[in-house]
Amino acid sequence: MVKIFFSGSIRGGGKYRASYLRVLDFLQSYGEVISEHFEPGNAPASGEGVDDAAIYARDVRWIGEADLLIADVSQPSIGVGYEIALAESLGIPVLALYDSRAENPLSAMIAGNPRIPVLRYASHAELWPMLDAALVSHAVSRVKKF
Repeated sequence: MVKIFFSGSIRGGGKYRASYLRVLDFLQSYGEVISEHFEPGNAPASGEGVDDAAIYARDVRWIGEADLLIADVSQPSIGVGYEIALAESLGIPVLALYDSRAENPLSAMIAGNPRIPVLRYASHAELWPMLDAALVSHAVSRVKKF
C-alpha cells in the first residue's frame, strides 16, 4: 500500500482546512494517508495542544516513511516548504497542488523546480481528474519519480 504524506499550511491556512479534508478524503482511495490533518478526531488546524518538538519529530518520521508527499501550496507556509525540501532531499517524490484562485502567487521555488509537478486547479471538480492521473501514474511506476 502506498503511503502518502499530505502537507498543507496548518497555522496559517485555516481557510483551506475544508479543502484539505476533501483532498484527504479523495487520497484515501489511493493508499494510506499519513498527516497531521488526518488524525482521529481531525486535530485542530492550529496544532493546539501538541508540543512543537513532537510535531516536528512526528512529521519528519512520517515523511521518511512516505512513498509520496502531496503538498497544497496555495497558502504560503514555511513548514510546508520545509517538508517539501525534506522529502526532496530523501528522494521522495513531491506533487504540489495550487488553487489558481489563491490570494498569493505560487512560490518560484515550487513553480521553477523541474522535479515538482504542479497541479493548478480552480475547483475540486477540476482537480480530481488531474490528481487521479498523477496518482495512477505513480502507482503504476512505483518508482520514486514522477
